[in-house]
Amino acid sequence: ARALFKGLSPALLRQSTYGSIRYGLYGPLRDALGADAGAGAGTGAGGQLALGKKVVAGAAAGALASGIANPTDLVKVRMQTDGMLKEGKYRGVAHCFRQIVREEGVMGLWTGVGPTMGRATALAAAELATYDEVKLRLKGSGTLQDGLPLHISASFFSGFAATLASSPFDVVKSRVMGQPVDAAGRGLFYRGTLDCLAQLIQKEGARSLYRGFWPNFGRIVPRVTIIFVALEQLKAKFG
Repeated sequence: ARALFKGLSPALLRQSTYGSIRYGLYGPLRDALGADAGAGAGTGAGGQLALGKKVVAGAAAGALASGIANPTDLVKVRMQTDGMLKEGKYRGVAHCFRQIVREEGVMGLWTGVGPTMGRATALAAAELATYDEVKLRLKGSGTLQDGLPLHISASFFSGFAATLASSPFDVVKSRVMGQPVDAAGRGLFYRGTLDCLAQLIQKEGARSLYRGFWPNFGRIVPRVTIIFVALEQLKAKFG
């Protein structure tokens, strides 16, 4: 049972950095683009423009946060895939960081940054913009009033959209980051993001990009719900 929680420490480290930066950046970026949380529910050009700005703000927040936090994501993936080996290579988070720097150099910590940023861009754009938009539409139509049921409902739709948008990137990112490397730090299976994507489609078919969709859905929706409910409560209390 303990194997199911392998990589928990780096996962918590990654989420506390990447997640904090992503959610922290979205609001200021959205407001800077002129699309506040209450805009975008209309079906006309104005509403579509506001929704588009929210998507752009979410994408930018996700890309910036994931680029900064890529080392923690790499360590998480390496430690989780380490259990596939007969003898584990890493003794802990700090040891994993040191081994990567020793064997692949400092820039080795940004291995897979391309698919990581691609995945984070798609996920954040879908998740953050969908939550704002669905919440606004449910509230505007009178279906739900502002409160916990509204926040949970909007979070569910947000989580589904995020899973749908990010699953192909998740598969590619895990393959690129988890592959063994040679003495020079180069991947033995894939030369990079596009090579991995091309090989997956050619050898395993396009449907392989959605492998693990439901486990991802089961992971993302509870996380999104907890985060948005907590953020709404903090916003209500502290403004």
